[in-house]
Amino acid sequence: MSHAALLTAPRRLELVTRPQPVAGPGEAVVRVAATAVCHTDLEIYTGRHPGVRLPRVMGHEATGVVEAVGPGVGRLRPGQRVILNPVIACGACDCCARGRGNLCRDGGLFGREMDGSLAEHVVLPERYLYPLPEHLSLPVATLIETLATVRHAQTRAGVGPGESVVVLGQGAAGLLHTQLAKRAGAGPVVAVSRSPAKLALARRMKADEVVDASRQDPVAAVREATGGRGADVVIDAAGVPSLLGPALEMLTPGGKLIVYGISHHRVPDFTTFPLYLKELTVYGSRALTPEDFGPAIELVASGVVDVEGFITGTYPLDRVAAAFEDYERAPGSILRLVIVSPA
Repeated sequence: MSHAALLTAPRRLELVTRPQPVAGPGEAVVRVAATAVCHTDLEIYTGRHPGVRLPRVMGHEATGVVEAVGPGVGRLRPGQRVILNPVIACGACDCCARGRGNLCRDGGLFGREMDGSLAEHVVLPERYLYPLPEHLSLPVATLIETLATVRHAQTRAGVGPGESVVVLGQGAAGLLHTQLAKRAGAGPVVAVSRSPAKLALARRMKADEVVDASRQDPVAAVREATGGRGADVVIDAAGVPSLLGPALEMLTPGGKLIVYGISHHRVPDFTTFPLYLKELTVYGSRALTPEDFGPAIELVASGVVDVEGFITGTYPLDRVAAAFEDYERAPGSILRLVIVSPA
C-alpha cells in the first residue's frame, strides 16, 4: 500500500492509503522523494484556482527514485534518481502534432487535472521522467522544474546579450529569471521587489540593480537604471494584474513584455494604447517543453544557476496540511516549501 495527501475540499487535506501503483507497458513506478509546493498549489489548496475538480492529490514539482519499470522501458532502471515532467500531453491533438505538447488540448498538469506527486508513489510513462546526476540533492533538484519554465519563457522572447531586463517579483521564479537573464548576457538586469530579504538574494544572484518597490517608484527607478531609455525586456514574475500598466511604462519603444506570473484576475484600468504607441510585443508563456529539461538539469548540476537558500522549509508527507497552513499564513516570506516522503 501507499500513502497520498488528498485534497477533499478547499483547505482540507487527508492522508489516505491507496494500492501501490503498478507499471504498465512503457511506464515506471517512482517512489517520490520530494515535492516542492508553489503558488499554483496554494491556489488549488485555497479553492481560488478555477476548474480544479476535487478530490485531488496535488503536487507537480517532484523528484524521486525509480522503483519498478514496465515492459518496453529501455532508458530507465530501478534505483535511478529522476525528476518528473508534470506537463502531460495526449500526443494526438493538433498542438501535440506541432511539437507544442505544453499547449495540448486534452492534457493537463500533474497535480491539477490529474493526481500528482504529494504521495509516496506515482506511475508515469517513461518519457516524463529525466535522470538526475547522483550528486544533486533530491529536495533541491525539485527547483529544476521551475527553472525549466523560466528557460522556456526567456527562450520564447529571445532574451539575449546587451538587452536591459527588468524582473518584477523576486520569488523563486523571479530569482531564477534574474540569474538566467544575467547568464544570457543581458544588462543591466534590474530586480524589483517589496521584500528587502528577496532583494538581498537578488543581489547574490548578480542583479545589477535592485529596486525596493515599497520605497521607490519602480518606473522612475528603471528609467534611471537604463539611462532614460526604458527596458528592452520586462518579465512579470509577480502575477499581479495591477503591475501590467507600470510594466508597459517601463519598456523602451520596441520592447518586449514576458507575462510569466499567473493570475486569474482582470487587469484594472488597462489600455492597449502603449502597445500601439511603442509597438511592444507581449509574450505569454505556458509551463515548459521537454527540450527545456536537459539544459535546466545541467544548469543546476553544474552550479551555473544558484538554488542555495530557495527552500524555506521542509515537512514530512504526514504534515502536509501544516505546510499549506504555514504557506497561506505568510506567502510573501516563502520561496519554496518541500514535502518529503518516507525513504
